[in-house]
Amino acid sequence: MKKQIRMIKVKIILFFLAVVILGSSCRRVKKDVPESMLTGQATIAADEALQPLLNAEMDVFQSIYSYATVKCQFVSEYDAINLLLQEKIRLALVTRPLNQKEVDFFKSKSIIPESIPLGYDAVAVIVNSGNKTVALTISQISGILSGKLVDWSQIKGSGLTGSIRQVFDAEASGIIRSLNDSLKLNQKISGEINFAGGSKKVIEAVTSDPNSIGFVGYNWLSETESLNVQQTLNKLNLIAVSTSILADTTNSFKPTVGSLFNLSYPLTRKIYAVYTDPSASLARGFLAHLTSERGQKIIYRMGLKPENDFQRLVNIKSNF
Repeated sequence: MKKQIRMIKVKIILFFLAVVILGSSCRRVKKDVPESMLTGQATIAADEALQPLLNAEMDVFQSIYSYATVKCQFVSEYDAINLLLQEKIRLALVTRPLNQKEVDFFKSKSIIPESIPLGYDAVAVIVNSGNKTVALTISQISGILSGKLVDWSQIKGSGLTGSIRQVFDAEASGIIRSLNDSLKLNQKISGEINFAGGSKKVIEAVTSDPNSIGFVGYNWLSETESLNVQQTLNKLNLIAVSTSILADTTNSFKPTVGSLFNLSYPLTRKIYAVYTDPSASLARGFLAHLTSERGQKIIYRMGLKPENDFQRLVNIKSNF
């Protein structure tokens, strides 16, 4: 009996030794993966408003290249650009190209930066499902953001009274910068403003507050085949936007893949990959994926407009 117990103990010890050896060998294999455009590890940054799109792109890229690990820091647009300027990352996904001051900064360090357009997203305007507003003019949105329209009773057809509560993801948001640029607000957004701390929290705030109006990246709502997105849209009203003096069904457009393609939605904006490393790194490999046919089709599948339209050409013969 004692001999059997000793044998069992020996087997248990050998088993745990084997686990330790295999574990250490696995770690060595992972550590020894060479750094290249398709292998190794890379840390990038992206505007948090683009998170659903970037997650889809990273999932596909890493499923194809099993020895590649791309980690993305989802931050504000301002912080993503700053991480580039501090040389903590080499690739950032944002909704503006570098300005001349930023380009000159990199050139002073003998770095030639690239701002590569990838596709089109939009600023989506959302209200609570209890709000009867279906369309707003650019003038009305400007009035809300500038603090001239402060009560829902000033918006005809809203069916509400009370303060208009604006909800954004963050104070350094690319959404706010996009609205400033599109509507020429001179950086003067005012009124009752809440910074929710992220796009998902913006959506949650609007679904729980009938008097709120939120502004989010459309890619959070564009994948309409997703059950989660469908459930979210049932709790919200996605506002159509018009450039006319009065908004009606003939001149107002919601963000859709169609209205992004023909640019009829007034708050459409471009997505850029800003890159500052000419070496053959994994970050450049991921950038190549984003601009490839596969990467561009993911943008289209997400309900957005890709920069490059890959079309299948079919030659139909008249004689059979």
